[in-house]
Amino acid sequence: MFSQGMSWALSWSLRGSWRALCAAPPSTGVDLQALDGLRVLGLLCFVIEHVCWLNTLTYIVNTRHVEKMRSETDVMLVSNSTLMVQAFFLMSAFLLANKLLQQRRRQQRLAVCSTILDTMLNRIVRMSPTYFMVVWFASSWWVRGGAGPLWAPLVAGEAAVCRRKWWTHLLYLNNLLLADDKCLIQTWYLAADMQLYLCALLLTLALWRLRRAALLVLGALLVAVVLAAGAAAYAWHLVPTFVLHRPEAVRALYSGDLSFNLLYQSPLGNAPGALVGLLLAHLHHALLDANVRLSDYRWFRWAAWWAPWLALWWVALSPKLLGAGPPARAAAAALAAGERAVFAIFVATALLGAMHGVKSPVRTVLSWRGWAVLARLSFGALLLHMIINKSLLAAQLAPTHLDRTTAILQWFGVAAASYMAALPLALLVEIPVQRLYKELRAPRTPPEPERVPKPEKTRVAS
Repeated sequence: MFSQGMSWALSWSLRGSWRALCAAPPSTGVDLQALDGLRVLGLLCFVIEHVCWLNTLTYIVNTRHVEKMRSETDVMLVSNSTLMVQAFFLMSAFLLANKLLQQRRRQQRLAVCSTILDTMLNRIVRMSPTYFMVVWFASSWWVRGGAGPLWAPLVAGEAAVCRRKWWTHLLYLNNLLLADDKCLIQTWYLAADMQLYLCALLLTLALWRLRRAALLVLGALLVAVVLAAGAAAYAWHLVPTFVLHRPEAVRALYSGDLSFNLLYQSPLGNAPGALVGLLLAHLHHALLDANVRLSDYRWFRWAAWWAPWLALWWVALSPKLLGAGPPARAAAAALAAGERAVFAIFVATALLGAMHGVKSPVRTVLSWRGWAVLARLSFGALLLHMIINKSLLAAQLAPTHLDRTTAILQWFGVAAASYMAALPLALLVEIPVQRLYKELRAPRTPPEPERVPKPEKTRVAS
């Protein structure tokens, strides 16, 4: 029966979903193994920053100590680590453009309208079932899942916002509509990513016939976006990421904070990551067309080797460029506009080196094959880690003593619980829906008609 067009019925096979989860990544003709490690590393950065961020919403014993720690380098690194989200915008835009440019290299004809519809539909099917299920859970059953001294303000309050704002998540506009109401605050990234993904798709198709000129256009757009963000930051007194995550703003959940709404979670503020991803894809294909291998150049090997360490340095030390005390208006605007672009350029340089065979310790670690399964679970872990972390904090019966040891232990605990919870979500929702969609979209070949053997002719004796 299944061989005659009913294979879609096996889409919810648990064994098939497990095989899909553990399958080797498809070959794309270019070394992209480091992307898996980068996804997992990025999520771990979000988890530890959110662990420290959420603790400030509880009753802290050592408040004075926590305030003084903010000026120390390792705490600056953690507080500013949400710059890592630019790496996700970069990877998303790069993979999209790389796929389309590979079709151009194979000289395949491209129907613009059908490409837009198919690409966006694939993206929506990839993200929406898991995303919407988590939003539904947060709106309904989450508040019934426990109790504690802070359960009402931390959990019940957010669940009420989710019941009021759920429709903006379905439209991927929750970062723009009712922006001061926070339901699963980390999901602003999904909305901004969907918006920038569509922009990246339209831009790649618009530059389809251009080759080297596309690099100039994308570079000019990157400069224009940074200047526009700088002008907005100066006009409205917007601040960079580290200053944005000050305890007063966190306790207010960034309500009414223009820096959060206009820069941090908006398409404009995160466009540098997407544009650098498009630049990386077009530069990579321009080098392939010119038959240039960058690993043959010593200066590039050095640049690619140092790029990840410079990105780390930028995250940890760029806030010190503002000096002590309240930042000057012009300096804060300049850093708010340029910090994402600088970080994205460092990450893109390191990835370009990995694709061209430049060896480095960072590339070796990020290219470990064991990251592949965790990278596939990272989407579910991103959605669930805030629910798990908030539930634990809302149910605890004693004030928090926040220090480095507490943060590290909670980091590992929340990360492990998030990945374990993401496993059934992937096996029962995310992967089966994708398999079903693929089966329904696959072309069907009509079954061959059965051949009825002809009766043998009998000879009649004359």
